[in-house]
Amino acid sequence: MLTVADLLTSAGSFRLGPVDLVVPAGRVLVVLGPSGAGKSMLLDTIAGFRTPRRGTVRLDGQDITRLPADQRRIGVVFQDAALFPHLSVRDNVGFAPALRGRRRSPDVDELLARFGITQLARRAPRSLSGGERQRVALARALAACPAALLLDEPLSALDQPVREELREVLRATLLDLALPAIHVTHDRDEALRLADDLAILDAGTLRQTGPADQLTHQPTDAVTARLLGWTELGPATRDADGLHVGDLPLDPAHLGTAAMPGTVYYRPEEVLIGGPDRHASASLRVRTKVVEVVPTVPLARVLLATTPPLAALVLHRDLPGLAGEVDVTVPGHALRIIEQTTPSPPA
Repeated sequence: MLTVADLLTSAGSFRLGPVDLVVPAGRVLVVLGPSGAGKSMLLDTIAGFRTPRRGTVRLDGQDITRLPADQRRIGVVFQDAALFPHLSVRDNVGFAPALRGRRRSPDVDELLARFGITQLARRAPRSLSGGERQRVALARALAACPAALLLDEPLSALDQPVREELREVLRATLLDLALPAIHVTHDRDEALRLADDLAILDAGTLRQTGPADQLTHQPTDAVTARLLGWTELGPATRDADGLHVGDLPLDPAHLGTAAMPGTVYYRPEEVLIGGPDRHASASLRVRTKVVEVVPTVPLARVLLATTPPLAALVLHRDLPGLAGEVDVTVPGHALRIIEQTTPSPPA
């Protein structure tokens, strides 16, 4: 188990933390946040490349906070792969075993095969594509037999098809490993594909943590909601006519959250366009017109003439049936009212 407790670090005027994280063996924690959130700083501190102002890092119960990086038994994969340019692919992967006197370790051959780079064994890093370099970097990190693995956006610089292919290789590899892993990214799809647990980081502050499915469906923080695909609709207000957002009436009975003052968020892929009885537990029902269809793939984005405006994601085959007025419903589980809060600055 990898445990981070009350970790606080800084660089210039930027402060990260305090951060508390627990990553059990065999689980993948994905830290999701925008650029500049402090994700790489967090990994650098855990890995031992940066000294924290306070807090502890424990691995398998041992306090490793003050240990140098090369004594922490933590494997790290960087965004730029950081391969040794003067070594072949095989020698890069076998670097850690060679330091232990195992130059012909069978583990190296197994890792080359696992990541599909056996045929590249004699190649130099400069001759490899970006995806190939990252496969080598992953294999090299695992060849050191780490007790924990840190991944600093290793897929972000790759073209989309290569990124998606390597994401699946990485997911399968992490499933096979009985060690704690932390992967940081700003890509929501990547986070949801890899994560057992999620931690949302923004401007150095840990906003929300928990199982990935729980955070995806029940965000309690505006930053978390936006990063996980929820769209802001507007402020919820209550008057003599009931609860509403702009001109849209809300049924609090099916909201699934307290109808407190706050901002309404919804999931566009859950907006249903069709008959009024499409969803019995709808919290929002309205009859309106389609303003615009944006032909995105795989789902088209349909903009509706409501106040405030709603958007829906629909199958392209359903677009011909959207002429004239349409009935729109949003189920309660796809609406959240989130109270606006300002996080306290770190002490």
